[in-house]
Amino acid sequence: MSLQTTLKRSFTLAGITLHSGVISTMTVHPAPANTGINFKRIDLGVPNHQKVIECSINNITSSQLCSSLENMYGHKVSMTEHLLSAFHGLNIDNALIDLNTDELPILDGSSKKIVETIESVGVKELHAAKKSIKILKPFMVGDENSFIKVSPNEQLSIDYTIVYDHSLIKKQNFILDELNEVKYKEMISPSRTFGFEDEVEFLRAQGLIKGGSVDNAIVLSKDGILNDENLRFENEFVRHKVLDLIGDIYLSGMSIVGSVEAYCAGHRRTQEMLKFLMNDSSLSKIQDAISSNSQNPIYDSKEVINYI
Repeated sequence: MSLQTTLKRSFTLAGITLHSGVISTMTVHPAPANTGINFKRIDLGVPNHQKVIECSINNITSSQLCSSLENMYGHKVSMTEHLLSAFHGLNIDNALIDLNTDELPILDGSSKKIVETIESVGVKELHAAKKSIKILKPFMVGDENSFIKVSPNEQLSIDYTIVYDHSLIKKQNFILDELNEVKYKEMISPSRTFGFEDEVEFLRAQGLIKGGSVDNAIVLSKDGILNDENLRFENEFVRHKVLDLIGDIYLSGMSIVGSVEAYCAGHRRTQEMLKFLMNDSSLSKIQDAISSNSQNPIYDSKEVINYI
Protein backbone atom coordinates (compact mmCIF):
# COMPACT_ATOMS: atom_id res chain seq x y z
CA MET A 1 0.00 0.00 0.00
CA SER A 2 1.36 3.43 -0.95
CA LEU A 3 0.35 6.33 1.29
CA GLN A 4 0.35 10.07 0.73
CA THR A 5 3.22 12.04 2.23
CA THR A 6 4.19 15.47 3.45
CA LEU A 7 7.21 17.06 5.13
CA LYS A 8 8.10 16.40 8.76
CA ARG A 9 8.80 20.10 9.33
CA SER A 10 9.00 23.41 7.47
CA PHE A 11 12.02 24.82 5.65
CA THR A 12 12.93 28.12 3.98
CA LEU A 13 15.02 28.80 0.88
CA ALA A 14 15.73 32.22 -0.62
CA GLY A 15 17.58 33.69 -3.57
CA ILE A 16 17.33 35.68 -6.75
CA THR A 17 14.58 34.99 -9.26
CA LEU A 18 15.54 34.10 -12.83
CA HIS A 19 13.16 36.39 -14.70
CA SER A 20 12.23 39.34 -12.46
CA GLY A 21 15.66 39.51 -10.82
CA VAL A 22 14.36 40.15 -7.29
CA ILE A 23 15.07 38.28 -4.07
CA SER A 24 12.39 35.69 -3.35
CA THR A 25 11.82 33.72 -0.16
CA MET A 26 9.78 30.53 -0.07
CA THR A 27 8.85 28.71 3.12
CA VAL A 28 7.56 25.18 2.58
CA HIS A 29 5.27 23.75 5.25
CA PRO A 30 3.81 20.30 5.94
CA ALA A 31 0.16 19.92 4.91
CA PRO A 32 -2.67 17.47 5.69
CA ALA A 33 -3.64 14.57 3.44
CA ASN A 34 -5.75 15.32 0.36
CA THR A 35 -4.89 19.02 0.36
CA GLY A 36 -2.28 18.74 -2.41
CA ILE A 37 0.33 21.34 -3.32
CA ASN A 38 -0.72 24.94 -2.68
CA PHE A 39 1.18 28.22 -3.01
CA LYS A 40 0.30 31.20 -0.81
CA ARG A 41 1.22 34.76 -1.82
CA ILE A 42 1.86 36.20 1.64
CA ASP A 43 2.95 39.52 0.09
CA LEU A 44 -0.56 40.35 -1.10
CA GLY A 45 -2.89 42.57 0.91
CA VAL A 46 -6.01 40.57 0.04
CA PRO A 47 -8.26 38.19 2.03
CA ASN A 48 -6.47 35.01 3.04
CA HIS A 49 -8.32 32.65 0.70
CA GLN A 50 -7.49 34.82 -2.33
CA LYS A 51 -3.76 34.41 -1.68
CA VAL A 52 -3.84 30.64 -2.28
CA ILE A 53 -2.94 29.20 -5.70
CA GLU A 54 -3.53 25.48 -6.07
CA CYS A 55 -1.63 23.10 -8.31
CA SER A 56 -4.41 22.27 -10.75
CA ILE A 57 -4.63 21.94 -14.51
CA ASN A 58 -7.32 24.61 -14.44
CA ASN A 59 -4.86 27.08 -12.89
CA ILE A 60 -2.14 26.68 -15.55
CA THR A 61 -1.62 30.03 -17.25
CA SER A 62 0.46 31.25 -20.18
CA SER A 63 4.07 32.20 -19.44
CA GLN A 64 7.43 32.42 -21.17
CA LEU A 65 10.37 30.13 -20.39
CA CYS A 66 8.76 28.78 -17.21
CA SER A 67 5.58 27.29 -15.79
CA SER A 68 3.02 29.46 -14.01
CA LEU A 69 -0.22 29.06 -12.09
CA GLU A 70 -2.93 31.67 -11.59
CA ASN A 71 -5.99 31.46 -9.35
CA MET A 72 -9.52 32.71 -10.03
CA TYR A 73 -8.67 36.06 -8.43
CA GLY A 74 -5.84 36.75 -10.89
CA HIS A 75 -2.99 36.08 -8.47
CA LYS A 76 -0.04 34.26 -9.99
CA VAL A 77 3.05 32.24 -9.12
CA SER A 78 5.73 31.43 -11.68
CA MET A 79 8.90 29.36 -12.08
CA THR A 80 7.18 26.50 -10.27
CA GLU A 81 8.76 23.65 -12.22
CA HIS A 82 11.92 23.00 -10.18
CA LEU A 83 10.16 22.84 -6.80
CA LEU A 84 7.34 20.73 -8.24
CA SER A 85 9.92 18.48 -9.88
CA ALA A 86 11.56 17.86 -6.50
CA PHE A 87 8.17 17.15 -4.91
CA HIS A 88 7.27 14.75 -7.72
CA GLY A 89 10.68 13.05 -7.70
CA LEU A 90 10.60 12.55 -3.93
CA ASN A 91 6.90 11.60 -3.84
CA ILE A 92 5.69 14.59 -1.80
CA ASP A 93 1.90 14.81 -2.18
CA ASN A 94 0.95 17.64 0.19
CA ALA A 95 2.67 20.93 0.99
CA LEU A 96 1.91 24.62 1.50
CA ILE A 97 4.44 27.11 0.13
CA ASP A 98 4.48 30.67 1.49
CA LEU A 99 5.96 33.02 -1.10
CA ASN A 100 6.79 36.72 -0.75
CA THR A 101 6.74 37.49 -4.49
CA ASP A 102 5.24 36.04 -7.66
CA GLU A 103 8.30 33.99 -8.69
CA LEU A 104 10.19 31.19 -6.95
CA PRO A 105 13.96 31.57 -6.46
CA ILE A 106 16.06 29.90 -9.15
CA LEU A 107 18.82 28.78 -6.71
CA ASP A 108 21.54 27.08 -8.84
CA GLY A 109 19.19 26.36 -11.76
CA SER A 110 18.54 22.76 -10.72
CA SER A 111 16.48 21.11 -7.98
CA LYS A 112 19.53 19.76 -6.12
CA LYS A 113 19.34 22.20 -3.18
CA ILE A 114 15.61 21.59 -2.78
CA VAL A 115 16.11 17.81 -2.73
CA GLU A 116 18.90 18.08 -0.16
CA THR A 117 16.76 20.34 2.04
CA ILE A 118 13.74 18.05 1.86
CA GLU A 119 15.96 15.14 2.88
CA SER A 120 17.30 17.16 5.82
CA VAL A 121 13.82 17.94 7.23
CA GLY A 122 12.40 14.51 6.43
CA VAL A 123 9.24 13.09 4.89
CA LYS A 124 6.35 11.44 6.70
CA GLU A 125 3.46 9.26 5.59
CA LEU A 126 -0.15 10.27 6.08
CA HIS A 127 -3.25 8.14 6.65
CA ALA A 128 -4.60 8.40 3.10
CA ALA A 129 -3.95 6.51 -0.12
CA LYS A 130 -1.77 8.11 -2.77
CA LYS A 131 -3.72 9.04 -5.91
CA SER A 132 -2.46 9.10 -9.49
CA ILE A 133 -3.64 9.55 -13.07
CA LYS A 134 -3.66 6.16 -14.78
CA ILE A 135 -3.31 6.40 -18.57
CA LEU A 136 -5.84 4.15 -20.32
CA LYS A 137 -5.03 4.63 -24.00
CA PRO A 138 -2.35 6.31 -26.12
CA PHE A 139 -2.55 9.88 -27.37
CA MET A 140 -0.23 12.54 -28.77
CA VAL A 141 -0.03 16.33 -28.86
CA GLY A 142 2.13 18.33 -31.28
CA ASP A 143 3.60 17.48 -34.67
CA GLU A 144 6.70 15.87 -36.15
CA ASN A 145 8.87 18.83 -35.09
CA SER A 146 7.77 18.86 -31.45
CA PHE A 147 5.55 16.35 -29.71
CA ILE A 148 4.65 14.43 -26.58
CA LYS A 149 3.27 10.90 -26.84
CA VAL A 150 1.63 9.31 -23.80
CA SER A 151 0.69 5.65 -23.53
CA PRO A 152 -0.33 3.12 -20.83
CA ASN A 153 2.40 1.71 -18.59
CA GLU A 154 2.76 0.28 -15.08
CA GLN A 155 4.79 3.25 -13.84
CA LEU A 156 5.86 6.69 -15.01
CA SER A 157 8.67 6.35 -17.56
CA ILE A 158 10.16 9.17 -19.65
CA ASP A 159 11.98 9.07 -22.99
CA TYR A 160 13.15 12.59 -23.90
CA THR A 161 15.02 13.80 -27.00
CA ILE A 162 16.30 17.31 -27.72
CA VAL A 163 18.02 18.73 -30.82
CA TYR A 164 20.02 21.98 -30.79
CA ASP A 165 22.44 23.46 -33.31
CA HIS A 166 25.30 23.64 -30.83
CA SER A 167 28.43 21.50 -30.63
CA LEU A 168 27.90 20.63 -26.96
CA ILE A 169 24.30 19.52 -27.44
CA LYS A 170 23.43 18.43 -30.98
CA LYS A 171 21.00 15.54 -30.44
CA GLN A 172 20.66 14.17 -26.90
CA ASN A 173 18.36 11.48 -25.56
CA PHE A 174 17.70 10.36 -22.00
CA ILE A 175 15.50 7.46 -20.88
CA LEU A 176 14.24 7.25 -17.31
CA ASP A 177 12.67 3.82 -17.13
CA GLU A 178 11.01 4.49 -13.78
CA LEU A 179 10.70 7.61 -11.64
CA ASN A 180 11.74 6.88 -8.06
CA GLU A 181 13.50 8.81 -5.30
CA VAL A 182 16.99 7.37 -5.83
CA LYS A 183 17.04 7.78 -9.60
CA TYR A 184 15.60 11.29 -9.36
CA LYS A 185 18.13 12.44 -6.77
CA GLU A 186 21.19 10.98 -8.49
CA MET A 187 20.34 11.22 -12.19
CA ILE A 188 18.02 14.22 -12.56
CA SER A 189 18.07 16.74 -9.69
CA PRO A 190 21.62 18.13 -10.22
CA SER A 191 20.91 19.09 -13.85
CA ARG A 192 20.82 22.85 -14.40
CA THR A 193 18.78 24.98 -16.73
CA PHE A 194 20.67 26.42 -19.71
CA GLY A 195 20.61 29.30 -22.17
CA PHE A 196 22.59 30.83 -24.99
CA GLU A 197 24.86 33.88 -24.70
CA ASP A 198 23.67 35.30 -28.02
CA GLU A 199 20.03 35.35 -26.81
CA VAL A 200 20.63 37.21 -23.54
CA GLU A 201 20.06 40.77 -24.80
CA PHE A 202 16.90 39.80 -26.70
CA LEU A 203 15.38 37.99 -23.72
CA ARG A 204 16.19 40.81 -21.31
CA ALA A 205 14.51 43.25 -23.70
CA GLN A 206 11.41 41.07 -23.32
CA GLY A 207 11.57 41.48 -19.51
CA LEU A 208 13.00 37.98 -19.00
CA ILE A 209 16.13 36.48 -17.31
CA LYS A 210 16.93 39.71 -15.41
CA GLY A 211 18.41 37.54 -12.67
CA GLY A 212 20.07 35.00 -14.94
CA SER A 213 23.81 34.36 -14.61
CA VAL A 214 26.40 31.60 -14.63
CA ASP A 215 25.53 31.11 -10.95
CA ASN A 216 22.08 29.77 -11.83
CA ALA A 217 22.30 28.47 -15.39
CA ILE A 218 24.65 26.90 -17.91
CA VAL A 219 25.41 29.72 -20.35
CA LEU A 220 26.53 28.50 -23.76
CA SER A 221 28.85 30.57 -25.93
CA LYS A 222 29.28 29.75 -29.62
CA ASP A 223 31.67 26.88 -28.95
CA GLY A 224 31.60 26.17 -25.21
CA ILE A 225 30.21 27.33 -21.87
CA LEU A 226 30.94 30.48 -19.88
CA ASN A 227 30.63 28.79 -16.47
CA ASP A 228 33.69 28.02 -14.35
CA GLU A 229 32.03 24.78 -13.24
CA ASN A 230 32.11 21.97 -15.76
CA LEU A 231 29.01 20.13 -16.89
CA ARG A 232 27.67 17.84 -14.17
CA PHE A 233 26.74 15.26 -16.81
CA GLU A 234 27.79 15.01 -20.44
CA ASN A 235 24.10 15.12 -21.33
CA GLU A 236 23.08 17.59 -18.60
CA PHE A 237 20.98 19.54 -21.11
CA VAL A 238 18.48 16.79 -21.85
CA ARG A 239 18.47 15.70 -18.21
CA HIS A 240 17.31 19.18 -17.25
CA LYS A 241 14.49 18.90 -19.78
CA VAL A 242 13.46 15.69 -17.99
CA LEU A 243 13.62 17.59 -14.68
CA ASP A 244 11.29 20.25 -16.09
CA LEU A 245 8.89 17.65 -17.50
CA ILE A 246 8.68 15.88 -14.14
CA GLY A 247 7.81 19.22 -12.52
CA ASP A 248 5.31 20.25 -15.18
CA ILE A 249 3.42 16.96 -14.90
CA TYR A 250 2.92 17.80 -11.21
CA LEU A 251 1.03 20.97 -12.19
CA SER A 252 -1.90 18.55 -12.25
CA GLY A 253 -1.41 17.82 -8.54
CA MET A 254 -0.78 14.11 -9.19
CA SER A 255 1.70 11.83 -10.87
CA ILE A 256 0.94 10.04 -14.13
CA VAL A 257 1.07 6.26 -14.39
CA GLY A 258 2.09 5.91 -18.01
CA SER A 259 4.88 6.17 -20.56
CA VAL A 260 5.82 9.67 -21.77
CA GLU A 261 7.89 10.22 -24.91
CA ALA A 262 8.92 13.82 -25.58
CA TYR A 263 10.66 15.20 -28.66
CA CYS A 264 11.86 18.82 -28.72
CA ALA A 265 9.07 19.65 -26.28
CA GLY A 266 9.02 22.37 -23.64
CA HIS A 267 6.75 23.78 -20.96
CA ARG A 268 3.98 24.76 -23.35
CA ARG A 269 3.85 21.33 -24.98
CA THR A 270 3.63 19.60 -21.60
CA GLN A 271 0.88 21.98 -20.51
CA GLU A 272 -0.94 21.29 -23.79
CA MET A 273 -0.69 17.57 -23.04
CA LEU A 274 -2.18 18.01 -19.56
CA LYS A 275 -5.07 20.09 -20.87
CA PHE A 276 -5.72 17.57 -23.64
CA LEU A 277 -5.81 14.85 -20.97
CA MET A 278 -8.25 16.89 -18.88
CA ASN A 279 -10.63 17.41 -21.78
CA ASP A 280 -11.03 13.73 -22.71
CA SER A 281 -12.12 11.54 -19.79
CA SER A 282 -11.66 8.37 -21.86
CA LEU A 283 -7.87 8.77 -21.78
CA SER A 284 -7.31 8.27 -18.06
CA LYS A 285 -8.77 7.50 -14.67
CA ILE A 286 -7.95 8.57 -11.14
CA GLN A 287 -6.78 5.60 -9.10
CA ASP A 288 -5.66 5.21 -5.51
CA ALA A 289 -2.89 2.97 -4.30
CA ILE A 290 -5.09 0.85 -2.05
CA SER A 291 -7.69 -0.55 -4.40
CA SER A 292 -6.87 0.97 -7.81
CA ASN A 293 -10.59 1.77 -8.01
CA SER A 294 -11.17 4.55 -10.45
CA GLN A 295 -13.42 7.41 -11.31
CA ASN A 296 -13.46 9.96 -14.07
CA PRO A 297 -10.75 12.59 -13.60
CA ILE A 298 -11.81 15.58 -11.51
CA TYR A 299 -9.61 18.62 -12.05
CA ASP A 300 -11.75 21.39 -10.56
CA SER A 301 -10.01 23.40 -7.86
CA LYS A 302 -10.70 22.20 -4.35
CA GLU A 303 -12.26 24.48 -1.77
CA VAL A 304 -9.61 26.26 0.23
CA ILE A 305 -8.85 24.06 3.21
CA ASN A 306 -9.10 25.74 6.61
CA TYR A 307 -5.49 24.89 7.49
CA ILE A 308 -4.35 27.50 4.96
